[in-house]
Amino acid sequence: MFKGLTVGLVAVAMSMGASAGASNVSSSKLIKEATAAYKQVSKDTGYQWTVSVKAIKAAQAAFDKGKYTDAEAHARAAMDLIEATRLQAKIEADTWKMRVPK
Repeated sequence: MFKGLTVGLVAVAMSMGASAGASNVSSSKLIKEATAAYKQVSKDTGYQWTVSVKAIKAAQAAFDKGKYTDAEAHARAAMDLIEATRLQAKIEADTWKMRVPK
């Protein structure tokens, strides 16, 4: 269980510096995709990581300041966190029975 989350967190760390030369169009699109993905995962799984919301808000704040590269980096981090949320929900759905006393 922790291995999957560790991989997700490593991916988040790597994505923070991955984007260079982002435009306002690509940043805006990625922020909208992250917002939609967050809502969909919340609806599908019932899981909501508050750090995902913080990353989306940071992306929007950077976008509003014209820092498109930072905005895109935050939005990509949000997407990674959202994917980790989906993974955690799947893991929990598959393994909760093992934690119930018999």
